[in-house]
Amino acid sequence: MRIQLTKIVITAALSLALAFTFGCSKDTVKSSEATGTKRIVDAPELELEKKLSEKQRESIPWGIGTGISTDRQMARTESIAYGQAAVARSAKAQLNGLLKTYQKNVNEQPNKMTEELMNNYVDTQLEGSYVFETIMEFDENSKKYSVYTLVLLNPEKIESGLSTVSKEELELRYDRQKMQEEIDRRKAEYRNLVK
Repeated sequence: MRIQLTKIVITAALSLALAFTFGCSKDTVKSSEATGTKRIVDAPELELEKKLSEKQRESIPWGIGTGISTDRQMARTESIAYGQAAVARSAKAQLNGLLKTYQKNVNEQPNKMTEELMNNYVDTQLEGSYVFETIMEFDENSKKYSVYTLVLLNPEKIESGLSTVSKEELELRYDRQKMQEEIDRRKAEYRNLVK
């Protein structure tokens, strides 16, 4: 009798919990619809990101910038500036990744390019960035332009960044041949994309 009563209590509790869970999830969906919240699957940033394959996103320094203004040219200029800032972060990460990947231990102490050296290098190379694609929207209500820009940086700029390290240092501290093969692969990926 006690076992049967326990089964009834557990079954009732489970039924209440399931009913409460499904009831709440339906209310959540309704309140979501009531507030006008929706998932955006065709956002311009996602559309631009899809222009690059996963392999290209790993090989080529890239970034997406957004600019919003009542002046179309100002919105475009702002989107390019933000795109270049994103490219700078991507280039630093790629350069740092290459150096870590192909680093050798010398006297059990690996050497790294300093953060300042990388910053100076990337800041001087942004002029070589390339606006690959732009999406422009105009909102009639606010009279504002929204511009989304995909900016790329030629991996040759990564290669030239390595020239800031002396050749002897590169030969001693890094597996230069394998690093060069990787850079050549990235350059080919870029050339195929922008031709």
